[in-house]
Amino acid sequence: MVAEAALRGRVRTAEMRGVQVFSQAVPDSMVVCGRARAASNEAYAPYVAIIGFEGQTARVASFQMGTTGAEASRVFVEMVDRCFEGGGPATARAVARAVPPLPNNAQPEAPVAQAEPAGAPAIRVATARTGANIRNAPRGGDVVRSVSAGGRLEVVGEAPGGWYQVAQAGSPIGWVHSSVIDVSAASAQVSERR
Repeated sequence: MVAEAALRGRVRTAEMRGVQVFSQAVPDSMVVCGRARAASNEAYAPYVAIIGFEGQTARVASFQMGTTGAEASRVFVEMVDRCFEGGGPATARAVARAVPPLPNNAQPEAPVAQAEPAGAPAIRVATARTGANIRNAPRGGDVVRSVSAGGRLEVVGEAPGGWYQVAQAGSPIGWVHSSVIDVSAASAQVSERR
């Protein structure tokens, strides 16, 4: 398979898990989604391979693998957009969209300015209804810290399934599910209560 060849080009002797193939909205294209690892002592990394067909010939149009935290976040966004029947954009034209922020220890290549919509509040606040776990990733990530009932955090991002990315003093610290927090707009600086 073409996607497997692209994967093996990136990772020697890959062990794969959860491999699925989906047709895409763009005619004559498919996507292969899954997880792979090079050795039994390594974690599985998510990957997305976009396959295009020219007649009977298949070629890898794009291959992304999340071996670092930042790459995994970007692959997760790609999976949400593509890993279902009829996924991806309706045309082959690239769609401009925001990508997840890099971890605190990584520096972007060039600063990216993000304009806020007119009239939007400066900050959204998450208040814990009960004690809430903050995870390193949405949907089953490891707990990295917790916040007590009434604790407040800034909301800096969202992911499908009701997950909010939260921050402290503007720096992302993890993900919290909407079932344990209330989200509201605020105009004052937010600080976390401990």
